[in-house]
Amino acid sequence: MSRIHSYIVILVCLTSGYAAEELIRQLLLESRSSLLLIRYDYCPESWLQEVLVAPQVPIVLQSIYSATPPSKDFSRLMQLICLPSEDYEPLPALLRTLRGPKSIFYIAASAPTDKSSAMRVLNSLLRECYRQKILNVVALLAESADGVYYRYRPYPRFELEQRSLEQRPFFASPLRNMHGQPLIVVPDQKHPRTIVYTDWRTGQQVLAGSVGRFVRTLAWKLNATIQFPIAIKPGVVMHFNELESLIEQFQVDVAATVVQLIRPEQLPLSSFPFELSHICLMIPRAQQLPIKDIYLILANGQHLLIGLAIVYSFGLLLSLHWWLTGQAASLVDFLLNDVALRGLLGQSFGRSPHSSPYASWIYLMLAVLGLNLSSIHEAALGTVLTHPPKYFQPRSFADIQRAQLPLVIDAGSAEGDYGLGATKLRVLAMNSSDYNSHRDKMNMSHVYFASRLKWTLLSEQQKYFPREVFLYSLNACVRTLTYMVFQLPPDTWFLEPLTRLIMDVRDFGIFQHWVDMHFYDMAAAGLLSFSDPIQREPPRSKEALRLEDLQWIWVAYGALLLLATLVLALEILVKRVQQMLWLGRFQGGTIKNSH
Repeated sequence: MSRIHSYIVILVCLTSGYAAEELIRQLLLESRSSLLLIRYDYCPESWLQEVLVAPQVPIVLQSIYSATPPSKDFSRLMQLICLPSEDYEPLPALLRTLRGPKSIFYIAASAPTDKSSAMRVLNSLLRECYRQKILNVVALLAESADGVYYRYRPYPRFELEQRSLEQRPFFASPLRNMHGQPLIVVPDQKHPRTIVYTDWRTGQQVLAGSVGRFVRTLAWKLNATIQFPIAIKPGVVMHFNELESLIEQFQVDVAATVVQLIRPEQLPLSSFPFELSHICLMIPRAQQLPIKDIYLILANGQHLLIGLAIVYSFGLLLSLHWWLTGQAASLVDFLLNDVALRGLLGQSFGRSPHSSPYASWIYLMLAVLGLNLSSIHEAALGTVLTHPPKYFQPRSFADIQRAQLPLVIDAGSAEGDYGLGATKLRVLAMNSSDYNSHRDKMNMSHVYFASRLKWTLLSEQQKYFPREVFLYSLNACVRTLTYMVFQLPPDTWFLEPLTRLIMDVRDFGIFQHWVDMHFYDMAAAGLLSFSDPIQREPPRSKEALRLEDLQWIWVAYGALLLLATLVLALEILVKRVQQMLWLGRFQGGTIKNSH
């Protein structure tokens, strides 16, 4: 990730002088600038003419009041800004518009008529740069008899430095030593990248996880002391919006969190990518069907309709044969043909010894069909009892919609909008703590977003369960390549050391070691659950059936028994009614005959 450098020189009431011109010439040589941008409003005209006569690099003139930002098409830009000899009230706002993460500022002040006044302007200028954390600053008093320039040292405290023009380099070296001063850090506690827990041995809070360890390494490398601006309660997750308010309120140096680089406006204050990842859905694994439901699969509506069609077909065929041959045939022989029913079930059935050859062929076809269906049923039943099938396994957004599984997202996260409107998924928004709690405990009632790094941790956790409970579906990804970066506050001088350390830890494999330590860090913090999230059935013999396994068989048996009882009661009732009607007609006929 290349960065554009802008070198800015600011002179206060500049007059022609060898020191100022020599400094600018040396700055151009040292910085290898490709363009010089001069904010000319307070530059002396005579000196400006001398600069424009034989320029070392192309020059652009711009007013100090212009709101047009410098062009980013130049890799190295030097800005020369002249200020008045009096206190310049818009200075803080001017520095905020000029500064940027891709710029280095050189600020020079010329000597006004009153040297004490010039030193006061110079001191206020450098202090404002210190307050806005603009580190690479050089100031020069024109017509300085001593031939010196000024810059400041930020640590251990603000200190104005007076240096000779022969001393190189002009601007301060990158931030390397904070002399034990505090590095203000706020962790977001999004596991497993950032983990905060209390060490039981020392009683001190420990910052762990890949991001946490990186921030600790940064503090060690800068000789700083990590300090939290507020009391951090372990386990309380803060999304980036909350972190932004804390950064503004407490002047946080580094937010111990990484965010997705998805918008161009993030680039100026983004570090080198700390992590490359993809964001996909973790979906509950389909569980085995209970043994009792296997019988529902084998006795589904389609199979029952096929069985009834076979029974009625053979019942109709036998009834027609009996009717054509002059034998007794009734509607009951068609609706409830016991021969066809027993033949379908593969049971034996009797036939008359005087049956015709046509009837024998019908019986033979029924017997062969019954044996075939019975064998198929027994084979299917043995297979599904030995290897029980599973429920439908979703793997894509369409599958999740079909399975009606709700998608849980972090309601407060600035990254929560993944453009899921077209998928028509049922979305549940939770606060950050509840969202992470449900995901870490592997609540199988929902699906969740997870990065590759998060899934690596969860897959390790699943090894302690009898069977995996979630899968990571690459067919349901919202981002296949995501840059995770540190987002720094506007006023910072930690971008360069932070980016340099990121490249070092990735080049030497330290980042991968921190990722491998996620499981240990989570276990040490007591944030991992090794208990199976599924209430599994106790181990059982493969050949043993329990009473509850035959639940639907008992239900079917009870329903058919109840139906038979109702039919019997209905037959008795119909018989009684017929007897009463016959008795009424008989008594009526007897009385009529008596008259």
